[in-house]
This record gives sequence, structure tokens and C-alpha cells, in this order.
Amino acid sequence: MIRLLRAESLTLQRFKDDDCPPYVILSHRWAEDPSDEVVYDDMANFHELYQSRLWKKTRSAAKILGACQQVLEEKINYLWVDTVCIKQDNPMKLSTAINSMYRLYSNAEVCLAYLADYPSAEVQTLCQSDWFNRGWTLQELVAPEVVKFFDKDWRSMGERRQLSEELTHRTRIAKAFLVANLGVGNASISERMSWIAGRKTSVPEDTAYCLLGIFSVNMPLLYGEGKERAFLRLQEEIMRYSDDHSLFVWKTEERYSYSTGLLASSPDCFRSTGNYSPYYDDPDDDSRPYQMTNKGIAIDLHVLDGSSYDACYPQMFSGIGILNCSSDVYNNEERVGVYLRKVKGSHYCRVWPHKICQIKWSDRGEKESIYVKHWDGRRRWKTINSEGQWV
Repeated sequence: MIRLLRAESLTLQRFKDDDCPPYVILSHRWAEDPSDEVVYDDMANFHELYQSRLWKKTRSAAKILGACQQVLEEKINYLWVDTVCIKQDNPMKLSTAINSMYRLYSNAEVCLAYLADYPSAEVQTLCQSDWFNRGWTLQELVAPEVVKFFDKDWRSMGERRQLSEELTHRTRIAKAFLVANLGVGNASISERMSWIAGRKTSVPEDTAYCLLGIFSVNMPLLYGEGKERAFLRLQEEIMRYSDDHSLFVWKTEERYSYSTGLLASSPDCFRSTGNYSPYYDDPDDDSRPYQMTNKGIAIDLHVLDGSSYDACYPQMFSGIGILNCSSDVYNNEERVGVYLRKVKGSHYCRVWPHKICQIKWSDRGEKESIYVKHWDGRRRWKTINSEGQWV
């Protein structure tokens, strides 16, 4: 079921998914105080409340009225707005809506991107708007077929296709995804992750949840689990459906050394690695599917002996795990590697997470079946004794 706002009468109506009429969808920033937004329960007495000079939600109401006017100019009758078409106090309906949000935007006839802070003294160009800094607006930019931008007074600023040059410069999203409606699934995992790097959400866990549609996955929403745990769950879910090794191509901004795993703690780690793509033309690739286990990620990797690669730091890492991806997919000799440290046996952790390295495929080591554990917390360097134990 989908709930839509009838633009002419400002009444809410429900439709079955297979009987949904054409609709326009609104992309906007919520007010700093969420209680200033018009919500589902306000719509029953919207006209009376809007005429009240004491109503604190007047600005939000004006935003909805402006959107409805644009809907009617599009000669479409219905509008979808997250604030009023989702019962925000119903966790089950909220979870369902978030898991289907990308589809809601992609099915819309038109998306209206409303930039409430443009123009102003602080925001003098369209791309300076805080709309481009928010996590949820990423899917709202790439999912719809048509996106039209409007300033705070509902003056048209142009369509996504017309603005693609400056949008690409601002968002790091290639023009093909903005102009030719190329599906986001054609971008590597690291490329898609790089799009969200630097964006913020009001609720920490939404940093992961706003990416569900970008990666075509679904998962339960567990508000309170924390930003890092939510993002780890997202990556584990991606692993179930994709064998793209660029998921593991990331770097921390911190330049000191600690132990971690193959999964990143934040999408910000992908800020500078969006140019890596999987390499699928290895004729000898008989690797087993990798998966999360209680011993860490079980994965088959070629491991290059660390001492032969960099004799200066033999105590720092044991080897380099060679990932089957490259920044140049037309160069079959280039691969990317991450630094690994053996804990014991076939158990490893990733070290130097602020670094990755370029490896020649012809220099690859033996393929090993290994486990890479995700360490909770940042373990400073310790030494490993002859039995492979931390001391």
C-alpha cells in the first residue's frame, strides 16, 4: 500500500501498489527541529492550522503548498511527501517505507528537489545548498528519472540533466548516472560508497539505512545500534549478493596504525577510492564465495609474502592480500592490495588501514583460504610470539 496526498484537496488517499496513480515526489531537508514539520496527523485539520498565526509549522506547511502547486502544473494529481505520507510514530510502517524508499523515488513521474536555504547570504550557488550534504538526498538525486530543482521561493533552477556538469563536480557522481539514467548497479561498490562519503544524517544509523536502495538490499532497522554497527551490517548484507572486491578497497583518514578487518567503519573511508572496479576476467578464478563467519570473513585471496615485498617493515605485516579489482580494468596486470598481519594459522587482521598498494598480477602469491577478523576497537601494535599469540 502507498499513501499519497491529493494536491488539489490536500487529502490523503491510500492505493494498492498495483493500482497506484502517477505521482510527483518531494525531496527536501527536514527542519532542524523535526517537530516543526507537518506530519500525518496534522493533515486532518491542515487548513485551520495553517490559518492560525500561532502554528509553529507554518514554514513547513508553505513548503507542502508550494509542492502541490508544482504538482498541479505538472498536470498530475498526487504528491508523495515523507513527512505526511509515512506515519513517523509507527516503527513497522517507517521500516517498510525506508526499505522501499528507493523504489518510491524511482517510480515517481518527477522529483521536486526543494532547496530551502538557496539563495541566502551563506548559500550563493545552487551546489552550496545543504541539500547536497545530506545522506538521504543521495538516492533522491539518482533514483528518479526526472529531477527538477527549485529555490526557496519555488523558482525553477533547471533539471538534473541540464545541471549535470556542476552536479558531477559537487557530488563525484559520473554524468552517465545523471544524464543517461544509467542504473546505479553499473557502478562498483566502492564508487557508490564514495558518493555518500562526507554526507551527514540527523540519526547516526541512517548513514547506513539511507544506502539500502543504492545497493539493492534490505535489512531490519535497529535504531540504537550505532552508526558503525549499522554500517557493518549493511556491508555484510551487500556481501550476500555481490562478489565485488571493491567493497574492501577503502582507507582511513587517520595515519597511525591499528588492527581492523576487511570491512570499513564508515562510508567516509571510501572518499578517495571511488575509481576502483572489480576485475572479472581471471580465467583461473575458482575461489569459493566469501562470507561472514564467527571467525571473521572467510575468503580466498592471493597473499603476497610481506617480507619479500617490503623488507623494511617485516614486523609490521605478514603479507598483502590481493583483491580482484583495479583502478584500470583494461590493465590486466594491475591489482590492489591491502596489508595483512597473521594472528595465527589462517587467521589474519588488516593493518595499516590508511594505506592500500598497487600490485602486479604476475607477482601474486599463492591463493590461500583465510579468515580476516573484524577487530572491535583499535588495537595498538603488539608483537606475536612464535605460537602466533598476542603478547
